[in-house]
Amino acid sequence: MDVLNHQKVTAKFRCTIRVVAALPCRAEDVRSPCGNYRMRLTLEDPTARIHAFVYGDDGEKFFDGYPSVVVLKEAEQIARVALSDDGKEIKDAPRNPPWVQCCLKSYYLDKNDKWGSRHYRIFDTKLVG
Repeated sequence: MDVLNHQKVTAKFRCTIRVVAALPCRAEDVRSPCGNYRMRLTLEDPTARIHAFVYGDDGEKFFDGYPSVVVLKEAEQIARVALSDDGKEIKDAPRNPPWVQCCLKSYYLDKNDKWGSRHYRIFDTKLVG
C-alpha cells in the first residue's frame, strides 16, 4: 500500500512481496522474437496487489542472463504446482507462493497524465531458485 500511496509518481522501493501470477503464461513467450524480456507479474503483500513489469535489461538480470526455454519451463512448473513430500501433485491445493524481496520503481508513460499513466517495474533484482 505504501507503494500505491507514495506522494511522488516516480520513486524506487525495496519490497517484500509474493508473485501470484505472470503473463505471458508460457515460458516460450517470456522473450520477444528479437530476444527482449517482456513479462508482467502480479505482486501482492497483505495490503495490496499491483502489476509490475520485467523488461529488457532488467529481465536479463532477473533471470541471470538468457536461460533456455527448458530451464524457464522448469521454473514455471515449480512456481505453479503444489507438491506433497513425495513429489506428487496435490489436486486443488491452496496456493502459497513464497515471500521474496525485490526492487520496484514507479514511472509514468504520459507526461500530461503522470498519475493516470503510472506503472511499476522490477529492477536490480535477481530470481534465486
